[in-house]
Amino acid sequence: MLEMIRRILEIAGRSKKKIIAGITFNIMKSFFNGVMMFGVFWILLHLENLTFSVILQAWGIVAGSVVGRFFFQWMSDRTMSGTGYDIFRDYRLQIGEKLKQAPMGYFSEQNLGTIQTMLTTTISDLEGYSMLAIEQMTSGIAMTVLMSIMLFFFNPLIAILSILGLLGGLLVLRWVHRRAAQYAPIYQEAQENLVSKAMEYIRGISVLRSFSIGEEGQREVCKAFQKKWDADYEQEKATAGVLRLYTLVYKLMSCALIAIAGLLFIYGQINLPYCLTFLFCAFTIYADLEMMGNSAFLSKKINTELDRLEEVSSIPQIDTSTDKLEISHYDIVLDHISFGYDNRQVINDIALDIPENTTCAIVGPSGSGKTTLCNLIARFWDVQEGVVRIGGKNVKNYTADSVLEYISMVFQNVYLFHDSIENNIKFGKPDATHQEVEAAAKRACCHDFISALPDGYNTIIGEGGSTLSGGEKQRISIAKAILKDAPIIILDEATSSVDPENEQALLHAISELTTDKTLISIAHRLSTVQNADQIIVIDQGRIVQRGTHKSLLSQEGIYRNFLKLKLDTVGWQL
Repeated sequence: MLEMIRRILEIAGRSKKKIIAGITFNIMKSFFNGVMMFGVFWILLHLENLTFSVILQAWGIVAGSVVGRFFFQWMSDRTMSGTGYDIFRDYRLQIGEKLKQAPMGYFSEQNLGTIQTMLTTTISDLEGYSMLAIEQMTSGIAMTVLMSIMLFFFNPLIAILSILGLLGGLLVLRWVHRRAAQYAPIYQEAQENLVSKAMEYIRGISVLRSFSIGEEGQREVCKAFQKKWDADYEQEKATAGVLRLYTLVYKLMSCALIAIAGLLFIYGQINLPYCLTFLFCAFTIYADLEMMGNSAFLSKKINTELDRLEEVSSIPQIDTSTDKLEISHYDIVLDHISFGYDNRQVINDIALDIPENTTCAIVGPSGSGKTTLCNLIARFWDVQEGVVRIGGKNVKNYTADSVLEYISMVFQNVYLFHDSIENNIKFGKPDATHQEVEAAAKRACCHDFISALPDGYNTIIGEGGSTLSGGEKQRISIAKAILKDAPIIILDEATSSVDPENEQALLHAISELTTDKTLISIAHRLSTVQNADQIIVIDQGRIVQRGTHKSLLSQEGIYRNFLKLKLDTVGWQL
């Protein structure tokens, strides 16, 4: 339990003082709750000679107890009730910043369902339960300890017995912790599996239906739901009995205190007011502790979720420097670079010079490393060997964001956000005017279809651009790149989803976009590579040919073979 509180304090940041204050107020609340015992004792002590003055004094003690308890409960609520949401709101934002700076390889290696579960279910549980668990645990222990100290001045034996009851309950709590430790990870895994399967089913439902296997995919989701149900049930079954035993310990200890108080009175060790006071205490001393059973289970659940949070949020950072890249020319040099995913080598000792204001086309079979090479130039990943230089400077020595300020990218698989078309284009230049957006759209050959939409540029795009065709999405992406007007352009088969009647217009727009710029183009069509200043052919992560279209046609090799085939083969389109 103390471990859980320590860990939450470690990540609390600016809310740490509020939690400590809340715990202090909680202890003071327990103190004033125990003070009520003195009011009862004062009445019982003067029971045979009860006067208005005695009643008034007792009433003052009880009233002070009630007011004190209310005040410190109010202060505790003010400092702690919303603190969990403050802590994990800030934590979400921190993770968001880390995700922005993570290498793209992190997302390919991680289970997206795990990341989503962590950002939603896990953090939501911590927001709702962490402060509740801290409040109940500190309140329960503080109440018993403080009342036991008070009882010590009345009768040491009763005080010692009450402390023994506390220790006995805490031993049972250790058992609860051990049982919870066995099942909390299983519950967490089942939750992540459920989210992953549900996301996979939703995203792939069109494919499943097209192959008439929709029910097969649904069965996988049902299995995930069943696994989650099994985990929930086993967790409850494993801890329910132990939690009842925990409550029973305090009930039995209360009975023992009542019996001891009665025996002490019978044998003349204490008088009637003391006996009745002890009987009153027997029913109240463990009241808050009995509520700790659920908190004890919660504390282990929270510890497990904090473990998962640390594991998933230990996001590798691509930036090791805060320096911003500042360059005056835009030559790109790949100095014998190599890169791989886990044990699979993708780029092998590539050396390439792309002079400023020239075009370089990258061609090759699918899986040869073309897109990976461009991602290394844009510093989505860092090379494992060699150096990538832009403007003569090693990109590793500068922030990834500052490197990308000089680069516009158009991806083969375009993702658009659930927002207006205009705002999606404005990602290239957030402060752009509508006239600038419209001009970029015209150059990208998408102004006409945007204008034909009911709300024009204010039309809301479905998540991922689901309401647009592939070609429409790609042209909007090109408009975004045109608006950014970066000196280096990377095109990952920018014309792959464009219909034939628009292709020439789009190629003309790209030509305008890339005038006086450094252009790198991954291309599968002859029309997009034949005019490049240099063409490199990649196979199995190595450059196997380089030259112009004319020179490569005169050589035996992959490039000429592709042209001769005149059809699609391993990702090459003519």
